[in-house]
Amino acid sequence: MAAFGWGTNRSLEEFLFEEGHRFDFYQAVKLLEILHPGKLPVGKTPDPMREAVRFKSKVRMDFPPSEVEEIARENGGAPPVMTVNFMGLATGANSPLPAAYTDLIVHRISQNDTAIRDFLDIFNHRLVSLMYRARKKFHVGFDFKPPDQDGFASFLFSLIGLNTPGLQTRMRVKDRALPLYAGILATQTRSMAGLETILGHYFQFKVRGEPFCGQWYNLEDDQFTLLGPSGQNQLLGVNTALGARAWDIQGKFRLHIGPLTFERFLDILPVGSGWVPLCELTRFFAGQEFDFEFRLALKAADVPESRLGGKHGPRLGWTSWLKTREFSQDDNQVALTPRSGFFVPGQRAAGLNGLGPDGE
Repeated sequence: MAAFGWGTNRSLEEFLFEEGHRFDFYQAVKLLEILHPGKLPVGKTPDPMREAVRFKSKVRMDFPPSEVEEIARENGGAPPVMTVNFMGLATGANSPLPAAYTDLIVHRISQNDTAIRDFLDIFNHRLVSLMYRARKKFHVGFDFKPPDQDGFASFLFSLIGLNTPGLQTRMRVKDRALPLYAGILATQTRSMAGLETILGHYFQFKVRGEPFCGQWYNLEDDQFTLLGPSGQNQLLGVNTALGARAWDIQGKFRLHIGPLTFERFLDILPVGSGWVPLCELTRFFAGQEFDFEFRLALKAADVPESRLGGKHGPRLGWTSWLKTREFSQDDNQVALTPRSGFFVPGQRAAGLNGLGPDGE
């Protein structure tokens, strides 16, 4: 389509009406619907005069060379007429009627009597319209609506749990980006490989997951063991707890991101525009069951010197390095959790400190 007729000054609309036989049927109808926005889509109304195009079938006995015979303009505000070479009730070898009827109609047309042909075209129009509607409904990407508003997108949103208005537009990540990952998000069992794939593709950086990082959780008041007649949780091996916190080895995972350029590194920090979308997309995939941590790696060549002032002055723990010589390897010291920055809806568990069982 892009290279067709590139050496002429004719518009696509002129090509469509002058050489309609060179167009694919579905593409031609789609273009006619776009060219006539004031008309209703094909097959949406009982009145063909209100639709973007009206279909007629070519009465012939030979084998047609193309799907579309011609596309003709009509006067008086009537829709264009497309003559097709398929699905006609009297279209030669493909006709469901005996060949004698086709011969009869051809003879009547030669005598300038088109009554039978016009009568059959009432049904031909409806049959062709239904075929086009079926293709438009079930063929991905065929509709000219935005990809997040067509019928197939609603199926994908249902698979990932976002097909109701109350659940949409709740994240910084645009909803229209999520159906692309429906094959991963629709699975009941979430995997680290799936999370790596989604984050790596959406943010365009390398991601490596590390499961079973573990962390400490502070016990609630009703979980302590208190001795005495009025105590609680005193059954050994059942509900006793020694200490004020517990180590959970499977409640946290770590995502290693990078190496990044300094500009991307700043964007992923809690003060950057990518921080909240990163946290929200990770939380959406992982659910409320797990906590997570990001370990950012900065390219060795991009590690800056710490100078006070300026647009990107050093931030303690994030962008401050005591640099005396060039780094020989990427720096991956910056570790962030959703609690490191601004509030992220759905962040889990108060009382975590991210330390291991040995306090390191």
